[in-house]
Amino acid sequence: MKTNYMKQFMVALLLLLVIAPAAKSQITVSCDDLRQRGNNLSIDVLIKVDGSEFKKRDALSLIPVLTQGSQSLELPVILFNGRVSQKVYNRELDLNNLEGPQPYAVIPVEKGLNTVNYQMTIPFQPWMKGAELLLIPDNCACGGNVPGDPLLLGTVLTRPDVAYEPTVTLVYVTPEVEMIKQRAEVGTAYLDFVVAKSEILPNFRNNAVELAKIDQTIRTVTSDPNITLKGLILRGYASPEGNYQFNTKLAQDRVKALQRYIEQKHNFPASIFNVSSVPEDWDGFRKAVEANYDVPSRGSVLTIIDSNDAPDVKEQKLKALDGGKPYRYVLENIFPSLRRSDYQVDYIVREFTAEEGREIIKINPKQLSLSEMFAVANTYDEGTKEYNEVFAIALQLYPDDPVANLNAANVAISEGNFAAAAAYLAKAGNSAAAQNARGVLNLLEGNLDAAEQLFKQAQAAGIPSATLNLEELEKKRADNALFDSFK
Repeated sequence: MKTNYMKQFMVALLLLLVIAPAAKSQITVSCDDLRQRGNNLSIDVLIKVDGSEFKKRDALSLIPVLTQGSQSLELPVILFNGRVSQKVYNRELDLNNLEGPQPYAVIPVEKGLNTVNYQMTIPFQPWMKGAELLLIPDNCACGGNVPGDPLLLGTVLTRPDVAYEPTVTLVYVTPEVEMIKQRAEVGTAYLDFVVAKSEILPNFRNNAVELAKIDQTIRTVTSDPNITLKGLILRGYASPEGNYQFNTKLAQDRVKALQRYIEQKHNFPASIFNVSSVPEDWDGFRKAVEANYDVPSRGSVLTIIDSNDAPDVKEQKLKALDGGKPYRYVLENIFPSLRRSDYQVDYIVREFTAEEGREIIKINPKQLSLSEMFAVANTYDEGTKEYNEVFAIALQLYPDDPVANLNAANVAISEGNFAAAAAYLAKAGNSAAAQNARGVLNLLEGNLDAAEQLFKQAQAAGIPSATLNLEELEKKRADNALFDSFK
């Protein structure tokens, strides 16, 4: 196994020395590095030889060998010489009798510990993955060289094929129970009236279509056995043209006419109605002008609207502005949309079991409370398509609810949609479960320090899952360090 260089030295040593048994030397080793770094293999081994029993004629060679199955590679040896053996070595070296690869180091042995830091970088070959690095002691003794028992220095570490993927734990939160499920159907009707009149003519202009909208909304509520009607709110609006006092009475009369129509059409008692009116809808007028850049002299029109003048004075100023051009425009393009009746049908929905909810969520999900939706989700296995869809529906119906956003964020994280998860978590509040979810998102995105702080906050607030996630974080941190070690 030894090179020609070493063989020549050993032959010379045997010829020149009085033959005597070589002392066994105590060898201790520690491997600080034995890993692939890019295309190379880095070796860093600390070797110590106890020279207290080392004789002056002793010679010890330590031969590092990489081995894996049938493949092996012998690395440069380290030679430890007693005083006389070192003289022989120096003589042979001076006579140029030693050929071939030179030793890694030649150490004249002293009493006590003799230390060599064996550091080397060699080209990495595929067979070296998982190979063992052995150190074979070879003593010079009478009759030849006697190999000792190999010392295992370590196993070659190579960069893992894939990074560690943390197994995170998300916390889905049960929403608070909605004791009374109050709901409402709302709409706006644009009824046409004969000038200065308040009577509703069903076949006048587009009234049939507008009244049908109201009737359909009411029938949707009254025909559903799961619903109890609670009341109807009607609010009538008039546009700013004409005398304010007249418009006040006109708006009142027209909304009352709508009330009478609904009472007769659906056989409702007057007691369920809440009726009000707005004589001239200047707020709606302002919003419409602000949104419409085609209004002539738009800035001046807004100034008039915002003034503290009486409504009739404002109207006169609008008529006089820019030769009446702005007034004619708003009279034709804006005022018609201000003459309207807003309606709201209030009702209460009964409670549903989870099994009933599975059907209701398909046909009319807004009849379910958040807590009922959560119960429906839990009838499916976590992470399934059906499970995730329930939380998506909940978010659509309750877009600003912190719990709905938190549960939707958990779904998005589980699906790998981190951008959506971040958007939902921005509206999820600061509960311990939300902090845990934010920690999970940071962990999966590689922000380990931020994740650690969030997990610790959730852990302190009593979230057991945060403890599990902290353990996964430490595994990921260790994996990152392992990957970094191969750079």
